Amino acid sequence: MFAKTLLVAMGGMALASPQDYPPTTVPVSTLSTVESGVLPYLPTQTPFTGLETIEGAIVYDGPVVEGFTGPGGNASIQNNNPAATYVAILPSTNFDNPTGSLITGSITGAANPNGTGVLFTVNFAGFPSDTLYGPFVYHVHNLPVSSDGNCTATMGHLDPTDRGEYHPCENIAPETCQAGDLAGKHGNITGTTFQVSYEELYLSTTPGSPYFFGDKSVVIHSSNTTRLTCANFTPVATNSTSTTGTGTTGTASATPSSYTGAAVKGGVPGMFVAVGAVLGSLIL
Repeated sequence: MFAKTLLVAMGGMALASPQDYPPTTVPVSTLSTVESGVLPYLPTQTPFTGLETIEGAIVYDGPVVEGFTGPGGNASIQNNNPAATYVAILPSTNFDNPTGSLITGSITGAANPNGTGVLFTVNFAGFPSDTLYGPFVYHVHNLPVSSDGNCTATMGHLDPTDRGEYHPCENIAPETCQAGDLAGKHGNITGTTFQVSYEELYLSTTPGSPYFFGDKSVVIHSSNTTRLTCANFTPVATNSTSTTGTGTTGTASATPSSYTGAAVKGGVPGMFVAVGAVLGSLIL
């Protein structure tokens, strides 16, 4: 984890060091009470004065706690998944564009032929400087993107065990992580392009399952949790039949989300107004 300090001066912007985070219009809030899916337990340090959040996500990660789980315990391996494939295709406009770089690509999840877990293929490109904005993270979020492309409408990460996000995911113990924390379990995004395939045991293609991702969304964040872009998962037509599953097979074609483009924070992508003061520090 490292600090990125934001300095905005009247008439221009001054970056204090190569690790400084560029300006953003996203407000910082304080979370001081328990919140499901984010902070299921209050930290034990005294005094506890709250945690900084951006768009509902905790900016300051807490310490790694070996074996930490939420009230629901460990996530369950998803068996008997019906044959189905879902894809989320990123829109042609970033939701929040402080970087001036358009992130493009898609993520596809298909039921494992053996019925256990989901096979994901991720193809993203167009990321800005990893030094300034990264590492980037991506998650399956609880709700779909709204019709106007608002990534904030997706709420928090898919987290049926209520693990929360204060204590970082242990990738060596993925069953303890939030089900939707794909970056935590399979690696952050570094570099300008990102291509990876993996098996995810804790997501489901069974509609109605608390681990079902096919009616939800994927959100890509910068290192300070700002939501840069997002897209809904939609079913892909397939003629395959699962030998173990009990659900239905998706029938829609792979097309971008129903909204056109994406909502933009602050009105104009990449444009920010100097306010003549130090706005604060954003630390991840």
